[in-house]
Amino acid sequence: MKKIVYTILVMFISLFVYAQNADAIVGTYLKADGKSKVEFYKTGDNYCGKVVWLKEPNDSEGKPKKDPKNPDKSLRDRPLLEMVTITGLKYEGEGKYGEGKAYRPAEGDEVKFKVKVIGDGTISVTGSKYGFSKTETWTKK
Repeated sequence: MKKIVYTILVMFISLFVYAQNADAIVGTYLKADGKSKVEFYKTGDNYCGKVVWLKEPNDSEGKPKKDPKNPDKSLRDRPLLEMVTITGLKYEGEGKYGEGKAYRPAEGDEVKFKVKVIGDGTISVTGSKYGFSKTETWTKK
């Protein structure tokens, strides 16, 4: 009987720890260039990220910055602030998230995106396109 109770307890704790680890990405991060912050949040089985702060939120005319390079002309007038730029991240275990996509407003394109939780409030993010990759470290705020 003790073995059964112990086994059930271990399984319950394992599930609890797994759920906590899967949500380790949730929070707000300052990007490597210090110009914006992205908030990661869970939606269904995926994780997404939206811009929640811009160092320079307004253009030279004092109006909120928009998305003028978007390939979809109907979206070019939307503000950058609160824009969802990261979608579809799936938890893969061991602090890794993959299968995501990141929209880059400055370029008006989309890249494959993955994240690894490093610890100490930092994540490593990698964007890839056409076989080229760039990795940065973002800091939780």
